[in-house]
Amino acid sequence: MKIALLNPPFPYKVVREGRCQHETAIWDSIYPPLSLATLAAFLRDGHEVILLDAIAEEKSSPAVLSELGAFRPDLVIASISTPTVAGDMEVMRQVKERTGARTAVFGVHATYFAAELVREPYLDYAFLGDPEYAALHLASGARGPVPGAACLENGRPVSVPAPRDKELHFRVPAWDMVDLRRYKIPIKGKSYVLVSTARGCPFNCSFCVVPFYYGRKVRYREVDEVMEELRAVSRHVDEVFFHTDLFTFRKDYVLRLCEAMSRENLGLNWICNSRVDTFDRETARAMRRSGCWMVSFGIESGSQEILDRCEKKITLEQSRSAVAAAREEGLISIGHFVLGFPGETRDTLRRTVRFSRRLDPDFAEFYIATPFPGSRLYEDMKDRLQEDWRNVRYDFDPYHYDFNLPGIRRWAYLGFYLRPLKMLSYIRLFGLNKILGMARSAARFLYSFLVRK
Repeated sequence: MKIALLNPPFPYKVVREGRCQHETAIWDSIYPPLSLATLAAFLRDGHEVILLDAIAEEKSSPAVLSELGAFRPDLVIASISTPTVAGDMEVMRQVKERTGARTAVFGVHATYFAAELVREPYLDYAFLGDPEYAALHLASGARGPVPGAACLENGRPVSVPAPRDKELHFRVPAWDMVDLRRYKIPIKGKSYVLVSTARGCPFNCSFCVVPFYYGRKVRYREVDEVMEELRAVSRHVDEVFFHTDLFTFRKDYVLRLCEAMSRENLGLNWICNSRVDTFDRETARAMRRSGCWMVSFGIESGSQEILDRCEKKITLEQSRSAVAAAREEGLISIGHFVLGFPGETRDTLRRTVRFSRRLDPDFAEFYIATPFPGSRLYEDMKDRLQEDWRNVRYDFDPYHYDFNLPGIRRWAYLGFYLRPLKMLSYIRLFGLNKILGMARSAARFLYSFLVRK
């Protein structure tokens, strides 16, 4: 069977990977297509597979259709996202018209709206959660309902959940099918890959889609399995982003992985995400010794009332401790802050902006609380939302506050980065030449949201 795996084209750079579905932000960095590369690793045994990342390759719809027309696939599987879904579905319509192939989509939006999407005459399947199960069944030639997908049967949508309690046999993602020179890790600007150590999240943060998409049970991979993947990727790159939502959730797991990485000395440098309540100096020290150089923290708000309201289950003091631990062990930190949660006031927003500056992580990103389908925010608001999915993005106010939320976001960014001492700290940390390169990306980002209406 001929199978095409597609990250569809879009007019500007976007990220479609797991829970992440957004425009490129201050780093102007796109993610290597981990989900597509993992699918390729499973599917290329016994099948002819191509992987097209139209975002990274900057390919237009006509170029993609031309390439697919020449390849003549039997099956096309595409990653889609909420903000880009209108364009994504138009591409799939054209793919069906051009190739006649069976078509399937996956991602958070595809999972949530599977029953609606498969009513479109040009879409045969919408995958539910982990895409591997359904993809393998379709590649085997299966017709009709398959595990992990929705489809039409006798004119009605039928969904068959994937068996999340059953793990697939491990495969190293097919990074040899991807031009990794097109993906640059933030700050350093070097080629990198994503590596996942677990899927799932037991928490109930109101803005997050991970429990819906991957389930509430955290499904860990064995450390030996992760190390096998790291040995393989070390032949392609020397930078890794552990794209795991709860990378530091189990301290014993992180310490065992760091010990294995230190012992083997693969020459890999890496970054990760962390909750602030699962991070301490011992963890930071082990991470630093094994090659970690940057950690991203979900800090969210400077108001304890708002943190409690969105059920983040952290405290402001835990955020202070986590950023301090990273700083003391020589790790660069990024703080992620969310503005505009239900119940926000001018006072709570001011507290968040002030907290970001007093906490003073090395970098900060600010988002408007966005009701992505699959999150509790969406469930609470969906009856009041106008379903123009283009506006489900981090710079749009869906709540119609009596204050200018996008303007407060701009004020937060400018106030954080344009402090003289902060700019001097970057020169000391990175050197003038690196700062100039970073400044170009930052300037493009700042310009984009300063001029956006």
